Amino acid sequence: MAQDYKNSSRAAAALIFWIAALSVLLIRTAQLQIVEGAKYKNYARQNRVRKVAIPAARGLIFSRDSVIIAESKPAFNLVLVAVRDWGPAVITAARILGLDSNSVKQEITFQRRAYPKDPVSIVRNLAPEQVAVIEEHADKLPGLRLATESRRKAPFGSYASHLIGYTSELNSREYERLKDQGYRLGDFLGKGGLEKQYENLLRGSDGCEFVEVDAKGREQGNIPDLERLEPVPGVNLYLTIDWRLQQLAESLFVDGMQGSAVAVDPRTGQILALVSSPNFNPDLFSTGISPENWSRLASDPSFPLWDRAIRSVYPPGSTFKVFTAAAALDSGLIDEKKLLPKACRGSLRIGNRVFKCWKAGGHGSLNLHEAIVQSCDVYFYQLGQMLGVQGISDLCLKVGLGSETGIDLPQEVPGLVPTISWYEKRLGRGSWGGGVPANLSIGQGELLVTPLQLAVMYGAIGNGGMLFQPHLVLKIEDYKGELLEKEKLKSHQLGISPNAIAIIKEALAGVVNQPGGTGGSARIYGIEVAGKTGTAQNPHGDDHSWFVAFAPKDDPVISVAVLVENAGHGSAVAAPLAGKLIRQYLAQQGITKDDNLKVTAVP
Repeated sequence: MAQDYKNSSRAAAALIFWIAALSVLLIRTAQLQIVEGAKYKNYARQNRVRKVAIPAARGLIFSRDSVIIAESKPAFNLVLVAVRDWGPAVITAARILGLDSNSVKQEITFQRRAYPKDPVSIVRNLAPEQVAVIEEHADKLPGLRLATESRRKAPFGSYASHLIGYTSELNSREYERLKDQGYRLGDFLGKGGLEKQYENLLRGSDGCEFVEVDAKGREQGNIPDLERLEPVPGVNLYLTIDWRLQQLAESLFVDGMQGSAVAVDPRTGQILALVSSPNFNPDLFSTGISPENWSRLASDPSFPLWDRAIRSVYPPGSTFKVFTAAAALDSGLIDEKKLLPKACRGSLRIGNRVFKCWKAGGHGSLNLHEAIVQSCDVYFYQLGQMLGVQGISDLCLKVGLGSETGIDLPQEVPGLVPTISWYEKRLGRGSWGGGVPANLSIGQGELLVTPLQLAVMYGAIGNGGMLFQPHLVLKIEDYKGELLEKEKLKSHQLGISPNAIAIIKEALAGVVNQPGGTGGSARIYGIEVAGKTGTAQNPHGDDHSWFVAFAPKDDPVISVAVLVENAGHGSAVAAPLAGKLIRQYLAQQGITKDDNLKVTAVP
């Protein structure tokens, strides 16, 4: 009996156990199939469905006269999408495209180590005949697909390359930083100029479609019941650039000349032309620049990738004399008729150093107007001593020198306005003397400016003292042509008195139009051009050549700064170039009275 009872208890316990186990199994099954069925169905679908991005076309960039200066063209890439067993297909693709299969496999392996599930672009920008070969052998290339992308194209080659910038494939560091914003490996990113400044607007929004894949990740075709999301192209930028003027400015830098030319509308701050020479072709970057091309650009001693208009700083030379004059006038040290104690005899001794004038024989006794017209250094040495470093730096900082202009381009530099504290920090208290302000007064020494800064500053003098923030974008439209944003003008007072501005404007007009003026080579018949030459000493080589001007004097529509590196006197080199720019633009605006002037577009 006892044995039967023991066996019966064991059977009951086993039954209870199996009933409990079955109950748990049924409950879990019901949970998986009923409660969480939709979730796991989605997981299963994801295992057999691949989301394929459809790249958006990058927005276009137009000049103010609706010339397309940066566009997008469709390009085909061969992309590896399979996760496993891709070796045979890649070897076949390399063979039919004439590639080194070992190199291709090494590149794929390198990327897959870091990003094992991401697609790999094997060949970019396939030629039409290569696309045809790939399509012909598609059945032998499982795991590979042809993908389209929007490739940036510069219709005018290197023209305007610094202001437009370029796009290039993002690197691993950029990918890690931007992947949460929708960027993928292989995407292109604006890395200079307007392409970088307006990247978020130009890139658009990618679309997507869904394709079925097998267990090895090979595509089997589209899935019709999953909706395709169409891409949205990027916005279109309409610039303030006058393309005929830009082309002319580009063409002025010949025979290896290095430098910059900037033209601004002083009434609005609109950039009419912006040139840095030498330049580069943005198309070199648009499909991934080759090591050979990158090495050539990076090692070029002329630095073609460097935007000299906004990133290079130079001593302004005699173009700065107008600011020294403004400081002296506004502080009451001089008036327009006052003669200074020492006439110019070709040099001036300050302490134990002799400061020379550019004219060895001297200019004699001059008032301010004559000193600006003839660019007398001795006159301004004396003003520098009267003002001191403090007086000069205060005026500079008030008008905005030593600060960025705020142009809508990346990497603008502020230049340098040395102050007393700046000198004391670097040279020590009391270790510098009266020669420092004398040097600053003629735009030499540690004072540094960009060509853009001078173009903007002279434009503000020309329009009576209102400084408009320089900008490049006139309007922004979507791909359908709908206006998204209009130009926004920003301005403030320059910080120089109206009286000083009036005196300086008359003197600048004399520089170009009076006998003995240093800017006569920029003269235009029937138009009063106002400007100033500059010859800036360069510790690394020959002097730099400057000319900054605006026209017409009483109601200027253009302000120009031209800087030619290592070219000598501003009167001989920069002034004639600036004169050509002003002459063409005034003719385009119907302002010039020169009946012999013909406006021609530069090819």
